[in-house]
Amino acid sequence: MKTSILIWAAFAGLTVIGTVGAAEKQKKADITGFPFWKSEKQPHAPPFVPGLNAALELTDAQREQIAAAQNDFNNDEAVKASRGLRKDDPSVTAEQRDKARVAMEAATTRLHEKVNGILTPEQRALVEKINAARVAAVEEVGIVYKDKFSIKGDEAARRRVMEEKNQDLAEGFLGKLDALLSTSQKEAMARAAAEEEQRMKTAVNKKPQKQ
Repeated sequence: MKTSILIWAAFAGLTVIGTVGAAEKQKKADITGFPFWKSEKQPHAPPFVPGLNAALELTDAQREQIAAAQNDFNNDEAVKASRGLRKDDPSVTAEQRDKARVAMEAATTRLHEKVNGILTPEQRALVEKINAARVAAVEEVGIVYKDKFSIKGDEAARRRVMEEKNQDLAEGFLGKLDALLSTSQKEAMARAAAEEEQRMKTAVNKKPQKQ
């Protein structure tokens, strides 16, 4: 789900133009997509909207520690072995897949226990509050759209409804964040979202043009 930084800025009452360049000059450990969050389908979910991780206002030391923990996870031999198993490989037995799944779950648990120990009690409490706000937003939007997916035989119409639902969910969630976060947290999130959007544009522009 892509949420425009302009939507967030409108909710937060912020001006983000001109903040990206200065922020990018300060190179910090990148944990933009770290899954601090919990969704209805994922116990460790990536940010629900752009810039969300910045709302935690992590210190540089915390960023470095979390990045190091994530690097240790990625270099864990059991994790690499598990990721190396192809789903379509008939030579891999069910026992091997179960063993790999258990190893991955154990490594994931260790990672998040380590990260929770790096966060302050206030930051952990904020994670819980934001997760609760997300649940509330999902429930509210679900009620509104409950009868709108009864469309049969019109896939294009279903996609349009899904896009509208996702947009309403993003706006509803941002509205709850606006009431939940402090001014400094909203400013940090808006800056981070602007940086993410700029990086995406830069990446798109760098892609070689098809002849």
